[in-house]
Formats: sequence, C-alpha cells, structure tokens
Amino acid sequence: MKKGLLLLVLVFIFASIFVGTAAAEEGSDLKVALVVAGGLGDRSFYDSSAQGVEWAEDDFGVESRVLECRNDPSLFRDRLIQGSMYADVVVVVGFEFFDVVQSIAPEFPEVEYIYVDNNIEGHSNITSIVYKENEGSFLAGALASMMTQRSDVANITDEKMIGMVGGMDIPVIRNFQVGYQEGAAYADSETAVETVFAGDFEDPAQGKESALTLFSQGADIIFAAAGKTGEGVFQAAEEQGRYVIGVDADQRYINPDVIIASVVKAVNVSVYESIERIINDELNSGGLYTYGLEEEGVYIGYGTEDMEQIVPAEVKEKVQLIKEKIINGEIEVSDAY
Repeated sequence: MKKGLLLLVLVFIFASIFVGTAAAEEGSDLKVALVVAGGLGDRSFYDSSAQGVEWAEDDFGVESRVLECRNDPSLFRDRLIQGSMYADVVVVVGFEFFDVVQSIAPEFPEVEYIYVDNNIEGHSNITSIVYKENEGSFLAGALASMMTQRSDVANITDEKMIGMVGGMDIPVIRNFQVGYQEGAAYADSETAVETVFAGDFEDPAQGKESALTLFSQGADIIFAAAGKTGEGVFQAAEEQGRYVIGVDADQRYINPDVIIASVVKAVNVSVYESIERIINDELNSGGLYTYGLEEEGVYIGYGTEDMEQIVPAEVKEKVQLIKEKIINGEIEVSDAY
C-alpha cells in the first residue's frame, strides 16, 4: 500500500515537472518585438514598457527585440514592418502609431499586436491597452493641493498654487490634466492650477523652461506628465527649491529631494500580463484591457522605504481614503475622451 502511494506521488511530481518544463519551452518559442515611438532611456513610459518585456524574458524565456523610432514619423511604418517580420507578438507603444498599425496589421494576420496607451477597434489581431490615468492624476492633484497648504514642509510658499507640465496637448495628457485639476479642487477649491504644454516628450530643456515659468508664477509643486521632457522639470525644481510629482514610473529615485511622489502607470505590468496571456492562450484578441486604480494599473508611488519621505503620513492617509472612494464609486472622475 505504501509503495503504491509513493509511486503515485512520484508520478505526480514528475508530471508536474514535465508540464512546467513544457510550458517554459512553449514560451521560449515566442518572439516579441517592442516598437516605441520615442526612445528608451526616458526613465518613464518607454522604459517601463521595456521592463515588462524583460520580465517576460526572465519568466517565460521569450526572445525579444527593441525597435526605437526616436520620434521620427518617417520610421514608424518601417519599424513596425521590421517588428512584424521578426516577431509573433509586436508590442506597439505610443499614440502616434494609431493609423500606421491599423494599416500594417492586416498584412500580418498571424502576428498579435499589443497596442499600448490607446484603443483601436475592429481588428482581430490588435489588442488595446488603456489606463485610467485621470484616476491616478486625481490623487496627484489632491496630494499637491494638500501639500501646498503645509507650512511645516520646507520651501512651501504662501501661494495656494500648483502646476502641471504636459508633454504635448493630446488626449492622453489632457486626461492627466482633467484628473489633476479635479483632484486639486476636491482637496481645496481655492487651489489654483496652471498648466503648460511643452510640445515635446523628449526635450528636457523645454521642460525646464516650462517649469521655471510655473515656479515664477508661484507654483509650489509641478506634476510632470511629459516623458523625458520631465527631466528638465526636475532640474528646475532642484534649482528653485520646489517640488515635483513624476509620471508613469516611480521616479523618486531620480532626485528624492524634489520628487515627492509619482503617478505610476503600470505599463510594465500590463505588457507582461499581455505576453503571459498569449503564452497561456488566454488573450482576448482584438479586445480592450483597461487598467485603473481598482486594477492597480495606476497608483501613487512614494519611492522605496529607505527614502526620506517628504509627504507627511497624514497626507498619504487622506490620499488613500480618496483612492478608496474612487474605487467604490463615491467619487467620479471626469475624463478627456
């Protein structure tokens, strides 16, 4: 009896090992191309997407290739075709690809396209991922509005004013703006919110100039929803002794003295989960996946535990309560779409 039981246990163990190995081998056959409108090194949106692919490499053994367009529209079609010829899955990152990916996808019906940060309908091999960035920026607006009233925080002025530097005047950045303004008003209706659009996601010099304009007007805190352009906002904040809220990734590590928090958009997680769904044959091809506060697809990051925290605990607690109210429907956040 004992020998029979032992044999069954051993059979189960070896079967489990075989199944796990088979799954890994299946994943290792998958080729993934990451095509980004801009370039890696932004320590924000594009780097986060690349991290998601790297996680898939580590966990599933997929092969990958990165194709950057460096914001040159003449490269969009060429890079997408290169990726489509190489890969089984093409992760397309950037609103700029809206038209070109729809023209190319029908030419490669066997390729699965994961389109990040915009929604495309009517294509069976284009799956879209969007984020409720307005929910995350609502929390950022509330946080900034509360912080601008804190006389116990260094360098906060008497002005109840906060700002935002947007990369470009496009719907996704407008969505950040709407949430930021509503969150600020929710925390304190007297808080003034000023926005400047830098006109570029890859121009730190323009970001710095935009930030200096807002700081000169009295802004204590600026929300930098501007990709690599946000690096200039960080520089301006350091020079002026003011504060910044980062975007897309938890950016506190870049300069923890001035970056007090970040609106994290979990691009890395959503890209990773999309690849995982494909490997497990669970992807709703041609569908839409939405990531908000409830899905932990957007959230406020305060850096790591070893960093000195600028945001007081009581402010964090209030932000958490607001988050819960958004999730349960007590607070409705407008969007820009």
